[in-house]
Amino acid sequence: MDTPLHRALREALVNALVHADYSGRASILVVKDPAGFVFRNPGMMRVPAEQALRGGESDCRNRTLHQMFLMINLGERAGSGLPKIRQGWEIEGGTIRLFDSFEPYDQTRLEMMWGRMADETGKMTGKMTGKMTGKVFDLLVSNNALTVSELATKLEKSESTIERAIRELCKSERLKRVGSRKSGHWEILADK
Repeated sequence: MDTPLHRALREALVNALVHADYSGRASILVVKDPAGFVFRNPGMMRVPAEQALRGGESDCRNRTLHQMFLMINLGERAGSGLPKIRQGWEIEGGTIRLFDSFEPYDQTRLEMMWGRMADETGKMTGKMTGKMTGKVFDLLVSNNALTVSELATKLEKSESTIERAIRELCKSERLKRVGSRKSGHWEILADK
């Protein structure tokens, strides 16, 4: 299944590769953790972050590499990649932060967090936004026997996205699992 989430992550990786400054001593780094993904590439952005997120303007550092990705239908045309990353990620309730960092060397960071964003100190704050959890909750109110797989199919999302929404609903005491994954059902506790 090729969801907006898959496309956003794929574009973020291609973006890090084609905009990296390969002449520096740093390398490209992709980190996946429970909070989300971080894409780091050496070199500062050549377009201001706000403009890059809005789209319409690009200054690709590695045009030949970019052209190669375009030839295999990966990557986007000039200036449209970051808006598509943002749109695909935010559909899932995530947040994005794009910025240049100078420590320990010049680098560009794209942080894609699951509904949470780091504050200035780097500490994670907030919760998953209610859009996806609300859709999952509404479906379970109408049919509390739906499985994660069935919810993913109905909402055209990945099972991991549905599982995150369910964890958030359980944590906020709106939902509780009764019985096994196979033969159990969801108990709706409250619409808080």
